[in-house]
Order: sequence, then C-alpha cells, then structure tokens
Amino acid sequence: MPNRRVWWRIALSILLALVSALPLPVPSRAATSTTADPRDFYGMVIRDPWYEFNTDPERYPLQVNWTFVDTMLAGVADVGARWIRFEFHAEYDQPQGSGWIDWAKYDPLVNQLAPKYGFRLLALLSSGILADVDPSYHFFHINDAPDTSGRNAYTRAFVSRAKEIVDHAGDAISAYEIINEPNANLILHQETAGASKAVDPVIYGQLMVDLYQTVKPAHPTVQLVLGGMLVEQEDPTGYLTWFQAVVQSPAVQSFRAQHGHNPWDAIAIHPYSLANFSAASVLAAVQQLHSLQQQYGDTAPIWVTEVGMPADAPYWNDIKIMDPTPSELAQANFLRDVYTGLHQWPYVAHVFWFKYEDFGEGDQEAHWGLVHLRDSMLHYAREATPWPRKVAYFVYQSLANPSAVPTAPVPPPTNPEPDVRYFPETGHTVRGPFLQYWQQHGGLAQFGYPKTEVFFVAGRAVQYFERARFEYWPEFRGTPWEVQLGFLGRYALQGRVFPRQPAPDPNLPPDPNRRYFPETGQYVQGPFLKYWDAHGGLAIFGLPISGELQEMNPADGKVYTVQYFERARLEYHPEFAGTENEIELGLLGNQVLRTLSWYR
Repeated sequence: MPNRRVWWRIALSILLALVSALPLPVPSRAATSTTADPRDFYGMVIRDPWYEFNTDPERYPLQVNWTFVDTMLAGVADVGARWIRFEFHAEYDQPQGSGWIDWAKYDPLVNQLAPKYGFRLLALLSSGILADVDPSYHFFHINDAPDTSGRNAYTRAFVSRAKEIVDHAGDAISAYEIINEPNANLILHQETAGASKAVDPVIYGQLMVDLYQTVKPAHPTVQLVLGGMLVEQEDPTGYLTWFQAVVQSPAVQSFRAQHGHNPWDAIAIHPYSLANFSAASVLAAVQQLHSLQQQYGDTAPIWVTEVGMPADAPYWNDIKIMDPTPSELAQANFLRDVYTGLHQWPYVAHVFWFKYEDFGEGDQEAHWGLVHLRDSMLHYAREATPWPRKVAYFVYQSLANPSAVPTAPVPPPTNPEPDVRYFPETGHTVRGPFLQYWQQHGGLAQFGYPKTEVFFVAGRAVQYFERARFEYWPEFRGTPWEVQLGFLGRYALQGRVFPRQPAPDPNLPPDPNRRYFPETGQYVQGPFLKYWDAHGGLAIFGLPISGELQEMNPADGKVYTVQYFERARLEYHPEFAGTENEIELGLLGNQVLRTLSWYR
C-alpha cells in the first residue's frame, strides 16, 4: 500500500455529498438507532486474504499482500462497518486427505488488523475448509447416507476441521457461519450436475448439534450462526421450507428438548431477490423467516450475512468528477431502503453488505462492490487503490459513520499548530501545504472558505473550497506545482464545446487588452484578462475553454457575463465596476458539491 500518511490527517473515506433537494435522503442515525453502538449493526463482506496470496510477488513473494489487506480494512472501517465477514479456505495441494489450513494467511487479519480497526469477525466455514483434490472430500459427500448416528464421513471431517479453526483462533473470532447458502448451494449444484442444490436438512441439523456440542463448552462466547439461507426468486419460500425441516430434524428436536433452545446462536439469510432487487421483498423475506421462528419458539436473532445489488461504475475521466450511472443510483436507493428498513426490527442483529469491492476482471468482473477497481484485479491487489467509490458508499457511510463524511463539520483543534487554521464559519480546517497555498494565492477572496476536510480521490489528497478544489501532488513537493487546483471549470461545462475562434491577424499590431490562446482557440480580454494576469494566470485558472457568454449564476439566480477556464469561472459584476470585486470567481466548489459526482 502506498504510504498516504502525509502532513495532515488521513482521510481514507470517499463519499458523495447530498443536500436535501437531491435524491437519496438519508435519515439520521439518531432517528433509527436501536443499539448503543450504531456501527455494531453494520457489516461488510470483504475480499478473503486467501485470494491475496502471491498477488504481489515482488514485495510479498509467496505471502499474502498484507499491505493491500490493511488498506482495504482501513476503507471498510472508514465507511462505518463494525463487523467483517471472510471465509476460511483449506490448501488444495495434498492428493489425499482433507487438506490443511495455512494459518499465515489468516493470523495477521485475526490477531493484528481486525483489532487495529476495531472489527468483530464473522468467519464463514463452508465447503472450502476441506480440500477438494481428494474426491473423498468433495462437497456433495455431505449428503451421503448417514449411519445410525445421523453422521457420515464428511460431516465428521467438517466438525473436526471446524473445531481446529475455532481452537486456533480462540475468542479472536466472534462468530462462525456454518455453510454458505445450505438450502441452495452453488457448489453442491455444480458437483451433482444439477441433481441437488440443498444440504439434506436432517444431516444439517445433526451437523449443527455436533458443532454446538463440540465448540461451545471450550468457547462459550463464540457464536454459531446457521448458514445464510438464499432467497431464490424462482422459489421464494423454499428457504422457509428448508429451515422448517432443519428445526424439525430429530437431532435438533432432541437437542432442544434437552437444552431448551436450538443448536445455534443466530440464523442467517441472504435475501437478494435477484430478479428485481426490491427492498420491499428483502424486508418481507426477513419478516417471513422471523414469523416462522416464532411458530417454533426460536428466539435467535437474524443476521443478514449477505445482501447486495450490482452497479456499473461511471465512465472514467481525468477530472475525477463523474456523474453517477443509473445503476449506481438504483444500488444506492436499494442499500438505503434495506438498511433503514431492517434497522427498525430489534430481531435483526447485523446486516452485511455484499461486498466492499468489485471483484474479478475482464469479462468476469462483478460490480457488486461499493468501490470499483481502477484496472484489473492484479492492479488493485498491488496498488490497493479502489476507485471510484459509488454513490452507495455515501449512503452506507452516512448511516454507519456520518462523522467521517468529508463535508461533516469537525471540532476546533485542541492544540492549535502554526500550520493549521480552523474556520468556524464552515467547521473545517486547512493545514500544511493547502494552508500555505491558500494564504499565498489570495485566501478568502480567491478561494472562499473550506467546505470539506481532506479526503482522497483515486489516491490523491484533495480538499474543496467554495470556489476551488485543492489537489496535493507529492511528486512535485518543493515546487510551485506541489498544490494544484482541480479542473472544476471543465466539469461545470458538462461537455459543452465551444468553437475555436480565428487567430488574430499577424499583420496587425497586437491588442494589449485582448489575448489569444492557440491551445484552445479562445480569447481573453478586458477586465477578465486583467484579472487573469493579476491573480495567478495559467497556474490558478488554466486555459480559457469558452468565450464570454451570458449565464445565470446558480448562487443568486442572476444573469452575468462569464467566461470559463479549466479550473475556474470568472464572473463580471458591473455593479462593482472599478473596484476589486468587479471580477469574481464563481462558486464552482459549492456547485460541484451539490452534485452526486465529486466524491469519488
């Protein structure tokens, strides 16, 4: 991971600021909170460290790229998740036997990184914990006919491996989910050529009893979660039928008669509703599961250990300000409605979004994440720069960690430093090179007040002001280009193209009040040229990208003569003719912050 701890506070969050007039209104956490710690409700499915093995052979030969994992977890923490879900995988390099667990692929996550960011861990124990090189351990063997005890060779091996994992991790892992989507398992469906997709509920019930009796005595605080049942569009009540069969299985009935409760601490559901991604159908599926629980006296909380919706990332551009795609907006609305809807029910303990990052590459890329991958999966693993963030990231962070939103006001520094200035007018700080640049190039009159804290866009530190976006370029440290202004003028034009104007006649003497820029084919003249020259010229404003035009100012609704430059909009105010306010910079920072596009 590149070291992004520059001279100011690290801001690994990325977010799209919304105002009340825009779509996607988000209720305050105070209005919906039912827990002492609001973040405890929020979970995230992350990229398993197992997949990061040897992805960066130069820096991490035959190791997990823990720098990448650290960066990923920092982003997940910043968005506000308190729980993370990952899966254990055995090593598939033994021709015989059940494989082995390479603890080096998990221990740093469990023992160092998760505590570093305050995460609680949900580990998935599914078909991957037993190797598949030896055909004796293919997953379909879970449905082999059991002996008179209700067990078979596969379930015995599964319980043994699960105990090995729990004993190794101790209490560092808070909970274990037992088999992914046991009612409609994709691997089982593939291994049986479509003949079967469900783990036999009688066998599964015995498995849960065996695990509970094996694990809980030594680890009473560890929670065992009945594996997330998939809600299938083609069989919308099949998960209920399967769960009912598990509850009614002889092993579960016997355990309940003896102990007064079922052999699990929570039950999980994956209410995707894949055909239409309806939040209402997600809520209905969870309600139906809870109603069935009540019929059988099962008081275990419900964990939504996967729920999600894919969304295409926007078109790349070099400005790094990109309008959302329709699927981004749909994903964001879906996430908001699901989380706010489920949060009202006290029997829903945690909801895990699937997932933090897009995954795969090329034609196999899947866009379920809150953040995209700039290039391929390999590039993401090496550089650890997920970008851009999607609109749904804003919704999640606004609910789970609203103080991390870059536009959220911050308290004044308790110990002011010389290179830090706090602006009570907006509740934001400016510091280090940004403060020096602000002071040296016109300050309040030129740029206005800060409107955000520092955050990162595509790995670059930026901060918005009323009239500009500051960008930090460490590769130019110590030069005039260490801080540069973003291309807000280019974004504000929204793709409008102005025809090139004819160059001046070289046979005529040059007009000192009018200058031609051959790079863009535009003139700057009169008060605009005087202001451009006096206030920084090319470095501050960039090249002209339009001629003079009449345009309504969105800040006050009045029509002014304006001219666009790459980094700014100059406005002519005749009411201030002859004063220093005759030309003013447009409030492009404010204008961009009112969109869904700036926080990528």
